[in-house]
Amino acid sequence: MSPNTWVIEMPTQKTRSHPYPRRISPYRTPSLNRNAFTRDVPTIAPYGPSKNNDYPVFEDIRTILSVLKASGLMPIYEQVSNYEVGPPTKTNEFYSFFIRGVVHALTIFNVYSLFTPISAQLFFSYRETDNVNQWIELLLCILTYTLTVFVCARNTKSMIRIMNEILQLDEEVRRQFGANLNQDFGFSVKFLVGIAICQTYIIVLKIMAVQGEITPTSYILLAFYAVQNGLTATYIVFASALLRIVHIRFHFINQLLNGYTYAQQQKRKGGGGRRQHGNINPTIMEHFPEDSLFIYRMHNKLLRIYKGINDCCNLILVSFLGYSFYTVTTNCYNLFVQITAKGMVSPNILQWCLAWLCLHISLLALLSRSCGLTTREANATSQILSRVYAKCREYQNIIDKFLTKSIKQEVQFTAYGFFAIDNTTLFKIFSAVTTYLVILIQFKQLEDSKVEDPVPEQT
Repeated sequence: MSPNTWVIEMPTQKTRSHPYPRRISPYRTPSLNRNAFTRDVPTIAPYGPSKNNDYPVFEDIRTILSVLKASGLMPIYEQVSNYEVGPPTKTNEFYSFFIRGVVHALTIFNVYSLFTPISAQLFFSYRETDNVNQWIELLLCILTYTLTVFVCARNTKSMIRIMNEILQLDEEVRRQFGANLNQDFGFSVKFLVGIAICQTYIIVLKIMAVQGEITPTSYILLAFYAVQNGLTATYIVFASALLRIVHIRFHFINQLLNGYTYAQQQKRKGGGGRRQHGNINPTIMEHFPEDSLFIYRMHNKLLRIYKGINDCCNLILVSFLGYSFYTVTTNCYNLFVQITAKGMVSPNILQWCLAWLCLHISLLALLSRSCGLTTREANATSQILSRVYAKCREYQNIIDKFLTKSIKQEVQFTAYGFFAIDNTTLFKIFSAVTTYLVILIQFKQLEDSKVEDPVPEQT
């Protein structure tokens, strides 16, 4: 069978009562060896809560959801059924409120500590301006995490609504296609482990660099600093996982629609590369109207989910991208200073800079790739539809209406509308970092030249 061959799957009336008599699944069963358009009766699990209380789609990101719920960034929602979640109970709501209150109290304490001489021992210095840079970096970290907590608390209902829309969409796909759109999201667990290792390593380096006995206030500042960085990075991984979920569903409808294109119809007919314009089997297109209705409805729901995720994350993304840009720039500059220094190079500072760069660059790459893939699949639907082979005027009217609507819709994932986040974002960030590094290096060389060639005093 060809990789693009589809199998007609039709649930029995015992498992569902649905007006659609036929649906085409773009995912064929590997173990089947039959011709195209073979009817199957898939085994569909009974509707209702599962024994292990796991949701079909969110089971793959259960670990990262547990971390976010424990930290108060996600509501501890209640399970209504396999395809519906409910608002948190009063007890769970009070727990989230209490955690966020503790976070804000520690934030106020840490901001106050930054303006006192106690925090000075946390900043190792090898140039006069390093203390200021690290102070600003720490302040940006606190600001980013505080904004994340505020936005997550404000968007509790919106996030539950997004999850329910994804689950309802999956239920509809399951009933009509018997298809399971789950995918292994092992990358989220790997990123969680990497974030924990990086933060632990950075804090150990910081403690080793401190001279003298560390005060309890400094320990609190360091511990909360690590927690803030770790949870902010975890939320970015969660947003990327949500985008991957939406990407899989966009890809599903694109594969479904791709079966009606002229090239796929030629393959089914066995024409290979020969163009047989007048010999296309008309029965291939007879179910296109009803299938197109499902595709358009699913596409509109996915666009709404896509926009909802963007609305819930845009402020967080603006703050995180600004914080990452500053951190990457300062650490690249510190690496340059250490490498070009005439004295002894500090291994502690080199490891510190490399650890920060690995953490932020990997997060930026993950976010950019997830946004880029989802945006590309969302925009590909209209491109695939424009290649659908339809000789009947009725089919052409359906296609024209969708294409007219798609032209007016600009699908982009943005950082609060300031700029689009896609596959080019990482390149743009490094271009800006390079520009600022050139400016900083020029100022450093000018400063060194003045120190080496002092102006002689006039008598």
